[in-house]
Amino acid sequence: MIPDPNDEILAIKRRLAAQFDNDLHRIAADVRQRQGQGGREVISLPPRRCTPNTTNNSVNRSGESDGN
Repeated sequence: MIPDPNDEILAIKRRLAAQFDNDLHRIAADVRQRQGQGGREVISLPPRRCTPNTTNNSVNRSGESDGN
């Protein structure tokens, strides 16, 4: 029988979580540290801001626009 790759992924996830006491901030800090040591260029992008979409028209039950 072929081993399920999901089982291996979950085992790695659980081992990593246990190593950092299930603290997501510590896991992310470790990942960032290892990225910096990898020798590749690491870039940080500014956060993406949501812009409200003001062109939404209300839709009735039939799926047709209300005429705006």
